[in-house]
Amino acid sequence: MDALELRGRITRKGRLEVELPAGIPPGEVRVRIERTGEAPLTEDEIEALMHTEPATGAEIVNAGLTGVWHELVTEDGLAWVARQRRDRKARRA
Repeated sequence: MDALELRGRITRKGRLEVELPAGIPPGEVRVRIERTGEAPLTEDEIEALMHTEPATGAEIVNAGLTGVWHELVTEDGLAWVARQRRDRKARRA
């Protein structure tokens, strides 16, 4: 497995910003977050970061998080899952 170490930053909105070098092929990657230049998180800080509040239906709709599946996939969900499984199995072979 090839490894590439890059510097990035996490925004206040919880986004990870990383500048990728040219020529990186698309595909799945593993991301490891290592904070630099700061004191380690305390157990209380980690617990606070792990706590989330579920969004209401109205918040989800207002954020534009509905209908994404339909826009991304033109086939039905069961056929898409079957195709994804076949593709992954072929990549592993």
